[in-house]
Amino acid sequence: MLGGTVRGSTVRLRLPTVDDLPSYQRWSADMRVRAGGPVGLIGEPAMQATWKERLIEWEKEKETVVWSIGAESSLIGMAAVRFSGAPAADTIDISRFVIDPERWRSGYGWDAALTLHRWIFDVCHLRVADIDLPADNIAGLRIATKLGYERYALGHAVHYRDGRWHDEHQLRMDLDTWDAGWGKTQREYATPLGEELAR
Repeated sequence: MLGGTVRGSTVRLRLPTVDDLPSYQRWSADMRVRAGGPVGLIGEPAMQATWKERLIEWEKEKETVVWSIGAESSLIGMAAVRFSGAPAADTIDISRFVIDPERWRSGYGWDAALTLHRWIFDVCHLRVADIDLPADNIAGLRIATKLGYERYALGHAVHYRDGRWHDEHQLRMDLDTWDAGWGKTQREYATPLGEELAR
């Protein structure tokens, strides 16, 4: 499915549109993005018509949510998550998280990640978030650590690029960690929506 609007301090997660697809196409072929591991793989480079088909397929998927990330009235990235064990899912996998390389080191990645996790833990009130990152994705690992992720597994020689194999960190964060670190400052609602519905 296509995600709705979630506002951060400097970014906005919003509904993807056909106008976003040329940027998706460009990022899919950018080796700086693809080096980010699974979260950087939007899809294989393809023609514009194929990207339109992918957007239609994303719209139909029930276990996946896809957003475009906007800032300053521009498209600067995209994100996608996948529910694990739907329809009774309490865990979510961050399957894609891309910031336009031309906007790296601007703070947008951090704000987009924080906004996405507010949706995960405060809006959806899910219990666990997972992400897999290559060991050399320093920016991604720094953001994940700042959010409160902890490594629970290390995959050896998982990704091959630039003539050698790279390890992969498998990271996890739970709702209690989110509440302890961010619950007082990053609430979307005064009471988490999941708790309100559970009453």
